[in-house]
Amino acid sequence: MKPLIGMLIIAVWISPLSAQETTATATNATPDSANATKALPDFARTSETRPYRNPRKALILGSLLPGAGHIYAGEYWHGVLNYEMTVMSIGMGVMTFLVNKCTFDLFDPSCKPGPEWPHQVLGVAVVGLGFRQWILSARDAPRAAERANERHRRKMAEARPIIGPASGSRGGWHAGVEIPW
Repeated sequence: MKPLIGMLIIAVWISPLSAQETTATATNATPDSANATKALPDFARTSETRPYRNPRKALILGSLLPGAGHIYAGEYWHGVLNYEMTVMSIGMGVMTFLVNKCTFDLFDPSCKPGPEWPHQVLGVAVVGLGFRQWILSARDAPRAAERANERHRRKMAEARPIIGPASGSRGGWHAGVEIPW
């Protein structure tokens, strides 16, 4: 039994490995089945893959909530900063619009607030800056997803196979994949 297993292992070791050949099925096909054969995809050559982070989904998330598209794409600091800048400027603009000199003078009825238009104009301008930041964040979210896809592609391209002799007295081989972190 041991010599038979040994010969099988040697036969497998010596025999060449080849990929699936799709041209043989196309040449042996009849004219009616040729169209059916051509419709079948060649999975070894298909480059259609699902992206790591979808740019459209990042755009939708960034439009609904400022910074959410960046957080989805993995750019956490950009997402948090965009959210904080947007919310703070909209809130500060509303407060500047509403607050005047006599807002917190509850017990002094003789307080005269003066002209309110400078505060209101400044408040509207700051709210506008907040919405501008939100729009810019939503416009940059798909690019953040594309950057995340590129980083993921480069990281996956660095994986390489390892085949080498084992270190130690037992012999054998080590096989695996090296992925740098």
